[in-house]
Amino acid sequence: MENILIALDDRPGSLKTVHYVSRLLKGSRHVEIILFHVLPTTSPNLLKKEEVLRIEELQEEQPHLSGYFWNEDDENSMRETFRQARQILAEGGFDLERVRTHFGVESTEVAQVILEQARALNCSTIVVGRRGLSRVKEFFLGSVSKSLVGFAKNRTVWVVDA
Repeated sequence: MENILIALDDRPGSLKTVHYVSRLLKGSRHVEIILFHVLPTTSPNLLKKEEVLRIEELQEEQPHLSGYFWNEDDENSMRETFRQARQILAEGGFDLERVRTHFGVESTEVAQVILEQARALNCSTIVVGRRGLSRVKEFFLGSVSKSLVGFAKNRTVWVVDA
């Protein structure tokens, strides 16, 4: 069984990567899809006490989240993106029992978080969208897809125009 990590964000264009994988791998029985999202971090001082407690419970279950906090609105947006992605895959004929969701937090560069989780989840392939930065912006801001291609070792990276 091959594990494929699809890196998503909350921009509508990122779902194009899911459409691409759904078309390309339609009917594949040897693939497990992991939908992955990186949440931006926030200070726990900016969160309600109940929210901090809820996140701390999640951190006990998922140690890679330990020490980091995020905004509930960002988490809800991520969950909606996951719901839409699962729907696209289901409509493309994927067995949803072979589709998992997973998330990390922006503890370092987004590309590094994606690579760390791809290794931890034993993913042979990473699928990411390219958002179309100009060459000048890409030079100054960097690009997640460019960093993934440059730093991925023993993994295949598919870059889909988003």
